[in-house]
Formats: sequence, structure tokens, C-alpha cells
Amino acid sequence: MTTQGSILCVANYPSDVGYAWWLMESYWIKISETFTGRYQTFVAYPQINTLPVNIAESQLTPIEYAFSQNSIKQVLNNMSFIRRHNIKVLYLSDHSSVSLVYAMYRMAGVETIIVHDHTPGLRTEPRGVKKWLKTIWARLPFIHADAAFGATEFVRQRLVNVSCMPKSRCYAIQNGIEFSEHNEKHNHPLVEQLPKDKKIIVTASRANKYKGIQFALDVIAYLVHQKGITDLVYLFCGDGPDLEEFKRYATKLKIEPYCYFPGRVDQIQQLFKSCHVAFQPSSGEVGYSLSILEYMVNKLPVIVPDNPSVCGATAHGTNGQVYNDKSIQGAADSIALYLTNEHTRKQHGDEAKQSVLANYTLTSTHQALKNALITVVNKNN
Repeated sequence: MTTQGSILCVANYPSDVGYAWWLMESYWIKISETFTGRYQTFVAYPQINTLPVNIAESQLTPIEYAFSQNSIKQVLNNMSFIRRHNIKVLYLSDHSSVSLVYAMYRMAGVETIIVHDHTPGLRTEPRGVKKWLKTIWARLPFIHADAAFGATEFVRQRLVNVSCMPKSRCYAIQNGIEFSEHNEKHNHPLVEQLPKDKKIIVTASRANKYKGIQFALDVIAYLVHQKGITDLVYLFCGDGPDLEEFKRYATKLKIEPYCYFPGRVDQIQQLFKSCHVAFQPSSGEVGYSLSILEYMVNKLPVIVPDNPSVCGATAHGTNGQVYNDKSIQGAADSIALYLTNEHTRKQHGDEAKQSVLANYTLTSTHQALKNALITVVNKNN
């Protein structure tokens, strides 16, 4: 342990939980690299099963400890943990930007508290007295985070407008993805199971009603039964609690022959290379999802609702289409544009890739994270 103390990154799930946590893991690694020689960096998992390879090979020190705040006993245990490991910087994911327990952690020795907000969806902006009280609450000494990082600019604005955090303490660390020019010379195995000579409309997400999949199936039914477009396949990739209900709903709509539900799919970006259009009908993300960026970098134009928590990476008529939220006809017309106009589809797909390369790479994300970390930690130490 270094003489200056340690950094604690807190994981909210066991070590073998996947999905978008790969991005959070890359942040922890970047934190440890940024402060090598100054701090030792721990990552506390509530349960350690199999460690991700990138974590195991990094300079991070994994430790099994449930850093929850569900009871005063647990908070007291956290304070003991902080003292024992000489924690000076606390990095939390999806925790409140203001909390009374933060004062207790500071009493135990923490000098800097950073919260990184990846939570999806819209929030109601406070007005009048409620906003005034939240503004005071967010500025009381000791109990507020020293910095709040938003997963996108949308989330940063939400921290300012809804959580009433001062702008000076809020940073946008734009979600980004790693890009490689490596081209697969063969199709994804799943493509061989789909009907030939049909255009693939793909959605990749958790099988959860919040992701808008039932709406997507309504749109597919409209395309097939109302617009008479039958040379299509709707491919939903993902597992989750509502998958079987989605399958039953497709049968009810009489579109079962046009829908495929393979569950969770490995090497999914290879699969995207064989698709034609991406459809992300979610009720809320963090401005855009990582899946949207993965579609785009594989030259897929993306159809999204005009919900600001979803459409942040999509430029209507340039790299995708933005329809009026909940409009089945609007979404269907947007998809039909790409199914019937190959030139426009390819043009918008090319623009989608260029947009990711210009704005949403993991390299630029990590640089923004590093810059914000250095600014905040140096200010408080």
C-alpha cells in the first residue's frame, strides 16, 4: 500500500456479471493506471466468482466485500473497511450524488467521493420550493459528492437539472466503444439459421419490457400486415425475464414466422455485419445505449424514438431515423425507408460509422475520464 493511501472502486454486482459492465471495468483499470505510484486501487466485489480477464491482468487489487449502504450496521462496517485500507478516494457507480453517509465516510478518512451515474431514463425536473430545497441539499458540506460523472451529456444535464448539483461538479464522460478494423470473412453462425434473401432488422438488449420490445413487435406486425412488406426478419438478441412473453406476443400478432429469438448471442458485432437495419425502441437509456454505438460502427442505420434519453447519438436523416415516441406508423415508415431504398440505407450506415469514430470511441472516453479524475482528485488532495 502506498503512503498516500488507496482508491476504492465499488462494483454493484458479482465479478462474473457481464453485459455493459465491461465498460465500467475499463474505467476501473484506467483509474488504477492514472494514479499508479500515488495510490493503490482496490475494486470491491460483493462476490468474487470468476474474475474478468482484463481485471485479473490489471494493476487493480480485487477484494470480496459488499460495500452496500442498506443499514447503519453496514455503513459502520464500510467505515472500518475504509480505515483498514486507508481509502482516500471513493468511486461509486449509480449511487446518489448527495447522502448523509458520505459525511461518515469522510470521518473515516475519505477525502474525495466521485459518483458515476449510468442509470437510464427520464426524470421529472423539480420546480418551485422543491427545487430550492434540493439545491440547498446538494450544496451542504460533507454530504455531497465532490464530483458527479454522467455516462452521457444527457445524464450530466440530468444531474444539474434534476439532482440540482452545481454545474462545476458535473462532468460528461461519454459512453464509448472499442473499435477494430478487423473484418470477419464469414457470416456469424446464427445467420445461417435465418431465411435467405430477407432483410434483417436487429435489436440487441435485455429481454425486459422497459426496452420496448412489445412495441417493436407491433411495428413489425404493421410492416407485414398493413404495408405488405414481407421480405424481412426481426431478430431480437438478448435474454431476460420477459423473453417468453415476447415470443407469445409475436404469435398473437401472427408474425411468428418473421421473428427470431435466439437469446443471448456471443460475438454479436460479427452478427451485425450481416444485418440491414437496427431498431432500438427503448423507453429510456442514458442518452443512447452501447448497443446503438455497436450498430452504428458496423454501418447499420438506427431507428430510435425521439425520447432524449435514447436518441442522443442519432442524427435524423443522416445516420438513422428518429420517429415520434410510441408512433407505430412512424417507426414502421422509418424502417420501410431502409428496406426499400438500398442507396439511402448504405449512405446512412456509412455516416453512422463515421459518427462513432469521430465522437464515441473508447479512447476519447478514457481520456475524458482521466482528465476529470485528475482535476477532481488534485482539487481535494
